[in-house]
Amino acid sequence: MNTIRDGILAARLGAATWETDQAIRQDFSFPPDFVGFAGHFPGEPILPAVVQIGVGVVLVQTLLAKGTGPYRLKTVTRAKFLRKLKPGETITVRCARRGPDGGAFDVALTVDQQQAAAFTLTFSLASTSEPSDPKDG
Repeated sequence: MNTIRDGILAARLGAATWETDQAIRQDFSFPPDFVGFAGHFPGEPILPAVVQIGVGVVLVQTLLAKGTGPYRLKTVTRAKFLRKLKPGETITVRCARRGPDGGAFDVALTVDQQQAAAFTLTFSLASTSEPSDPKDG
């Protein structure tokens, strides 16, 4: 997955723009040789939904970098993928926290101001230690 993550990071166009202290926006463009297009689909590559979610995760992590961490993705809900995303398109991704202290974030992907995808990502604060085994106690 690090190869995909590295590709997502490389696809960023410039720096993220803070819309508010709870919302951030960034543009991405994936080149034809992006590893995520491999096999999806030959002759007509489209950005897989799992990569679109990964883009949202990367942007949420930028937003969360202002606070404490580490955070772990818990759920993806309300996912709608409305448009095929192709190599070379400029994809604007907006991420906004759903409440001042919550771990839920609404993510929207647009191309030319046309909505391409939307979903909600919920994160939880990751434990710094592994859960103990009840047999040990």
